[in-house]
Amino acid sequence: MRKILITLCIAFVLVACEKQDAANSREDKILTCGSSLTAPFQCISAAGKSTLTTTKIPELYGYWDSDDFDFCVNYKSDGTGTITFKPSGLSKGSTQKIKWGAMVNSKGELVLSNAGTIYIAHESLEGSLDPQIALMSFKQSTKQWWGFDLRSVSSCPTVSGGGTPGTGGNGNIIFYTKSDLGCGSIKVTINGQTGTINQYFSSGAPACGNNGGANFSLPAGNYTFTAECTNYKWTSTPVTITAGQCFKMELK
Repeated sequence: MRKILITLCIAFVLVACEKQDAANSREDKILTCGSSLTAPFQCISAAGKSTLTTTKIPELYGYWDSDDFDFCVNYKSDGTGTITFKPSGLSKGSTQKIKWGAMVNSKGELVLSNAGTIYIAHESLEGSLDPQIALMSFKQSTKQWWGFDLRSVSSCPTVSGGGTPGTGGNGNIIFYTKSDLGCGSIKVTINGQTGTINQYFSSGAPACGNNGGANFSLPAGNYTFTAECTNYKWTSTPVTITAGQCFKMELK
């Protein structure tokens, strides 16, 4: 009888150890972009590097629209979506298919900023992506975006023709200020062209082509610009122009 009890005790301890080892194995599992990932994790190529993300952000699912920046995003629960670039001034509307995800560490935990926001990474499945929206900050508790006026809406607007930005053609850029810098008109030079900012836009970013800003239409690509007025100078600042899109550059 004692031998039977001892045998049962040993068996119980072995089973318990196996379960504990399995649990530890799950806890110690390291997630990387080079490994095989299962939902809700996926890797996103954003800002020049591959980033580990999760799509399990239910607060984000649906449509988000920006008036200041003239785009709308549809986030789907499977980690795909669509960005709609709305017609604006000299820029015609277009759509762009994307992958998206919230940045996580190797344990699958959300990466948080000091302000408690999470980082939403976007990867274009059709050409290049506007660098302004490649990586954005979102606060789950308040459903607010940092630096963007995105708000939840029932759907994104429909634009004719669709399109694949960044594969050729021209894009547009407007330079503007949100306040009176007290230095008169601001002269902006880019790619050998010159424009002038002669008013400020306190209510938000203007659309491309808006009078009062310095407007340019340029082939898709990377550029640097300079700008100056009395007591102010902006030098060798890089910007990226994407075909069929409006880039808005605030001078501060």
